Order: sequence, then structure tokens, then C-alpha cells
Amino acid sequence: MTELQLPPSVTRLYEHPGPFATVYLDATRSTQSGEHEVELRWRDLRGQLADQGCDEKTLAALDDAVSVPPAMPGPHGQVLVAADGAVLLNSALPAPPARSEARAAPLPYVLPMIAQSRPRIAHLVIAADHRGADLLPVSADAAATGVPVVTLSVEGSSQYPLHRTGRDEWDERHFQNRVENSWAENAQDVAREAARQVVALGAELVIVAGDSRARALLKRDLPQVLGPEVQVEEVEAGGRADGASAAALDEAVRDAVLRRSWERRREVLEHLQQNVGRERFAAVGVSAIVEALRKAQVDVAVLSDDPRSTLTVWIGPEPLQVGLDREDLEAMGVESPQQDRYDSALIRALAGGNAGLLVTPNAHNYVQDGIGAVLRYDDESTPKS
Repeated sequence: MTELQLPPSVTRLYEHPGPFATVYLDATRSTQSGEHEVELRWRDLRGQLADQGCDEKTLAALDDAVSVPPAMPGPHGQVLVAADGAVLLNSALPAPPARSEARAAPLPYVLPMIAQSRPRIAHLVIAADHRGADLLPVSADAAATGVPVVTLSVEGSSQYPLHRTGRDEWDERHFQNRVENSWAENAQDVAREAARQVVALGAELVIVAGDSRARALLKRDLPQVLGPEVQVEEVEAGGRADGASAAALDEAVRDAVLRRSWERRREVLEHLQQNVGRERFAAVGVSAIVEALRKAQVDVAVLSDDPRSTLTVWIGPEPLQVGLDREDLEAMGVESPQQDRYDSALIRALAGGNAGLLVTPNAHNYVQDGIGAVLRYDDESTPKS
């Protein structure tokens, strides 16, 4: 599931040894005084980082990054992670952060970014008519941040005839059939280009809008070129015609992506809950998850989004070096263990074990301590490699 995979921009962070400076900033500049307000907010956060021991080279790199706003209209946030004088991550949030924050620590603090992002579901939007279609390819990262993407236009190979005469006389039927054939050929052209875009995106969802007959033809053709793992969903809002509502189409697309996201999330939560108590298939609670992380047994971790949490663990330089006590790390041969947030260490360990993460506000309803994991087991005795 693409949505549950950690973003590559996050996993790459752990190639650097740290320490890291992490910033969550309301980067909205949509008002006349917006630029000045961002500057004031950053000045306060910069001071917090300096007080926490962040070095001047790293602060200067963050100065430069804040001065170049993300390509986002309206209210939005900015997440920055920097270390050793370089900005390692500069990402937009689709809305201002729940709270502005600056943190200098052994590990980057990326949980709020993951929790506040939209579903990371790569998808393709098709607004079709009888001539062709406009295609909007949305990558997983673009879906999560809401950053605008470029629309592609596809014009079908059959541009005449495209309009029926409205008569049903016997001498008109041949012409009407030619019109229908043109529509069908253009739909096939669109479907072929859609398949190319789906492969390039790694998309798991295609949303079809526009003219009702064009939608019907695409619903027929797309499954033949996409394969069974790609879901095709039809919406009535929006299209290529003059006066079609772009806002209505945007809302319909958001709803379709959210439905897909909640279906996937519900599957994981129900699977976890069904396997609680079966130690070979699931782990729950803080200590059990730490043990599973060290053994790289976690397939998908489920974590409550709890900004008030103060839980910490001990870590070493390697992703899977994590323990509740300093002695745990010393037993692994780590000479200078460090402490950091539990969730920060969890995410680094998931990246190191190529595991997924589901962040939800209600994990406490499913598992002890609001944290659980589906484990990697092929059978009742052999862990997956």
C-alpha cells in the first residue's frame, strides 16, 4: 500500500548521522502582511533552535529555505529538516501545522508531517469528452502535500465526425455509427495514455469525470489496460466543457481518495485487532513493539497521533538499535546511547526495516498504549526475510 509506505524524502534523512533541526512553520503568505508574519514566526522558532544548541551553519541554511516559499496558494505549512549546515527536507503541508514547532534532537521529528499530510495515494484524474481528455497525474507526494500538478491534454485520433445529427432516419444511421466509432476510438486513445501515466505514477486509483458517454466508454476500456490492482471510480462532477466546475471536481476527487484511504486503513486496523494475542502475527504496546522493531519483524505499525506524548527511548547510530533502557543499547555494543522521542525512533526503525506506518487519532480504541503492529510471518514459525 503506497499510502502506508514512508515517503522517500523521510527515509533518506536517516542516511545522515545527525543531530537534526526540525521546523514546523505556518508559511501562509496570502495576505498583504503575510511575508512579515512568516518572518516573525521564523524568528521565534530560530531562537528556540539556537537555545537548544543548533549550530549557526544549520540555522543559516534554514534562513535561506524559509525565504523561498513553497509553490502553494492559500494557507499552508512548511516542514524543514536540516543538519550540518544543509537542508535535508523542505516540504509543504496542505494546511498550517497544528502547532508551530522547532526541535533540535538526535533524530528528525517527522511524525507531525506524516499525521497532517493528506493520504499518500497516487492517482490519475481523467476529465473526458468525445474528443479526448485532460489527465491530471498526481504522485503520492503531490497527493500528500496538495502541491499543484500539471494537466496533460490528450486529443484522440478521430476528430470527425463527433456530433450526431439528432435524426433517426434510415439514411442517417450510417453517419451516426461513424460518430459512435469516433467516440470509441478516442476513448481507446485516452485509455492507452492513462495506462502509461498509471505505470509512471505507480497509481492505484483512476478517477473518471466528464461527459457521461465518454465516461462509460472509459469504464469499459480502462480495466483492459490497467489490470485488476488499479481501481477505477466514476464521478459526475466536473469535465472539459465550458462552465464545468473545477471546484466540484476537486471535491469529488478528494472524496474518492479519502474513501480509498479509509478502506485501506480499516483493513489494517481490523487485521491488527483480529490478531491481538497471537504473538506470531501481531504485537501491541510500547515494549512489545520495541522488541519487534529490533528484530525487523514489523510489517505495518499503527500509532496514535498524540502530540502530548513525552515517551522516550534510547537509540544507537543504527536504525534498529532502540531500547527502553540505556542498558539495552549497551548490551548491543553501543558506546554512547542517546535519548529521543519514542515516535521518532519508531519511524527511523520502520525505515530501516522497510516497514509501513499508519498514523490514526484513535489507535487506543484498537490496541494497548495506542501502538501496535502487524508482523511479518509466512506461517506460524518462520519470519519473513
